[in-house]
Amino acid sequence: MESKGLKNILAAFVLGLLLTGTSNVHSQTDKQIEKAVKIFFNKSYDKGIETLVKYINKAANGDGATIDGYEMWVKMEFLRYQQDRDIYENITIEVETVEGEEPDSSVYKFFEDLKTYPKTKFINVCRKSTLESSSHSGDYYLRKYLVDYDPDTARSEKAISYFDEGKEFMDKEDFELAELNFRKAWAEDSAYYSAIVSLGNTFLAREDYDSAIVYYSMAKNMHPDLLEPRKNIIDALLEKELYFRAKKECLEAFTVYPGFDVKLRYQIILAQENKYMDSHRFLRYFFPNNMKLEDQGVLYGMWDTYRGCKKKISKYCSEDGIIEPNPDTEDKYLEVYSFRTMLEEHENELPEYMRFGYKMMEEGYLECYVFFSMFHVDIYPQFKDYMSFEANRVKTTEYIEKYLIERKPSN
Repeated sequence: MESKGLKNILAAFVLGLLLTGTSNVHSQTDKQIEKAVKIFFNKSYDKGIETLVKYINKAANGDGATIDGYEMWVKMEFLRYQQDRDIYENITIEVETVEGEEPDSSVYKFFEDLKTYPKTKFINVCRKSTLESSSHSGDYYLRKYLVDYDPDTARSEKAISYFDEGKEFMDKEDFELAELNFRKAWAEDSAYYSAIVSLGNTFLAREDYDSAIVYYSMAKNMHPDLLEPRKNIIDALLEKELYFRAKKECLEAFTVYPGFDVKLRYQIILAQENKYMDSHRFLRYFFPNNMKLEDQGVLYGMWDTYRGCKKKISKYCSEDGIIEPNPDTEDKYLEVYSFRTMLEEHENELPEYMRFGYKMMEEGYLECYVFFSMFHVDIYPQFKDYMSFEANRVKTTEYIEKYLIERKPSN
């Protein structure tokens, strides 16, 4: 949950990026997006999205689409997903079978896949938006649906009832009664993670940031692999203008999930020191190597070398991209191995935007570059394994502070 004050700060910061040209603003951007939104709500979801995607694709062939376009695409697709979800999930089938014969399992599989089609389609839009832009909304939904887990699957009915009442009061902005019900839910079940986070939210909404941090910290310690309480702690610290502590929390959060939302908060903190972070990320219009997918399409030039690494290392590589010890490479991760092979084989023909990656390889920080600067949800299992070692978490923090932080030029 973000307080109103922080929302205004984030909005102002993004606007500042737009005005300085960081997001490739085009003079027609707002008009194109506004046109798509009107069609989306006045005619149909499908036609509105089709109009917006045409603009995004056209811009991608020129100077690049703006972050605004991708953010709106994710939001439109989420509304369409919500509309289609119940329709598809309620599909039922009856298959006639001949006596003595087994039913055709492929028919059942087809309809099961059909039920999940809206979600699969939405997830793929988010995956594209976080490759071709820095969409924090796309990143949020990917984390929500593909990474986060529900720690509250075994709560009592009474505790859940109190919690649901608390949410209703939160929606009405009656934060005192919301707090009361979340406390009751927590009293019923001391391990009720969501009730503890929600207690923090009631205090954040009332600008009692110290109390909010207490409850967010409890939730963080209960489930350190979940990002939400970490983000909320950062938000509360920003409201209190405790930038040094907020920076420390950001750096820790990066080793849990290096999403665009935390990176934006980190930029806000650095701005207080007249600094900024240049992660040396570049846009890609194809998905990372994935051992679960046999055919990912043809790439050209040096990226053909990258894609070919799947086949070269396949006999040693798990579906998650974890490479077992072998005589061919010391790399443990498919994405790192793929980047290293490409950088080494094309050393003399690398474009300027890849020179930084080559430098990081030479200085022993290629894993940090891949898993932080070039992070994408598709390589999350490799990222998670890498960050499970304390030495790697320390090294990643060192990488960020040593190589990515720049001082803003004086006017």
